[in-house]
Amino acid sequence: MKILCDEALPNSVEVFSPFGQVVLKNGRNINCDDLEDTDVLITRSITKVNEELLSKAKKLKFVGTATAGMDHFDTVLLDSMKIPYTNAKGNNCESVGDYVLSVLLNLSVRFSIPLAGKSIGIVGCGCVGSQVLNKALGLDMKPVVCDPPRFKGGDLSCGASLDEVLNCDVVTLHVPLIKDGEYKTHYMLCKEQLMKLKPNAILINAARGEVINNSDLLNVLKQRSDLKVFLDVFEGEPEIKEKELLNYVQGATAHIAGYSYESKRRANVMLANELKKVLNSDININYQMPSAEITRIVLSDSIKSYDTNLLYRLVNSIYNVTYDADLFKASFTDAASFDLLRKNYRERHELQTVTLEGVQDCFKEKLRLLGFNVA
Repeated sequence: MKILCDEALPNSVEVFSPFGQVVLKNGRNINCDDLEDTDVLITRSITKVNEELLSKAKKLKFVGTATAGMDHFDTVLLDSMKIPYTNAKGNNCESVGDYVLSVLLNLSVRFSIPLAGKSIGIVGCGCVGSQVLNKALGLDMKPVVCDPPRFKGGDLSCGASLDEVLNCDVVTLHVPLIKDGEYKTHYMLCKEQLMKLKPNAILINAARGEVINNSDLLNVLKQRSDLKVFLDVFEGEPEIKEKELLNYVQGATAHIAGYSYESKRRANVMLANELKKVLNSDININYQMPSAEITRIVLSDSIKSYDTNLLYRLVNSIYNVTYDADLFKASFTDAASFDLLRKNYRERHELQTVTLEGVQDCFKEKLRLLGFNVA
């Protein structure tokens, strides 16, 4: 069996070799000729699984993407060809949650914005949005959650309107890209919605670039210098449709919010287990996650409160988004540089890999909500 994997996925050989021969290739260069004799395809969002790619796929038995979203899959075509497919839903939720937490703490310290008591509008409360919700509660913020599909399904905690979210002090987006239909998210935020943001509001997009009309965002930021925007995703990436945006946002990164050391490796394990089911195989997936560099932090039991400044130092000791934003600002010039930043990304570890010791009982739940293990 031939298994073709995006070379950016770090543990592909280790995880998939029990199934057969593993071949690695740059995801943007995978083409229809590669699939002529391929049994399994493991991709990322940069590989468009469409009619052109699948035109010679005569042996393909399974397609998996190491991402939560599947907007790069032509699922109708895959269904018609009777090719099973899946994503790695939930693999990067901790990673993106840590990213948003670091953004909030860094902007809080940079602009002297107290976070406790501030409202935070969360659009999309799936695996990632739920993590962000927990972290917001750990910061003593007031969540306002908008997720129409979940609300329609009976989750009454997700029933806020988009206008209610836009009236929050912070707005953070965690939705898949849906181009049409009842739950369309393409251009969810255009000029009309962006102008409704509160004075001095923070806007974070770590979902998909096309959820925000980037041209409208640029025009609004030219009019409203009060807004603070942090972007991990852009329209047209790896090329950026509106490069001038970078002059107006408080920070930008190369679509790496979900790029923790653990999430990339976790994704392949999830996909391998799905492949095992499809093949009705008894292969044992026995992957052991390597240990982080820092596994425990001992805190003084004399700490009286975990204020923003202390949390800023604690979280940033594991992951500081400013490093990634500064690197992006210094290195991004074009599509090739965007891809290079992703390919050579210095994978950071998740907060959950660190155990905090010495924490008083009254503070333990707060730190657990932020994502740490607490002894």
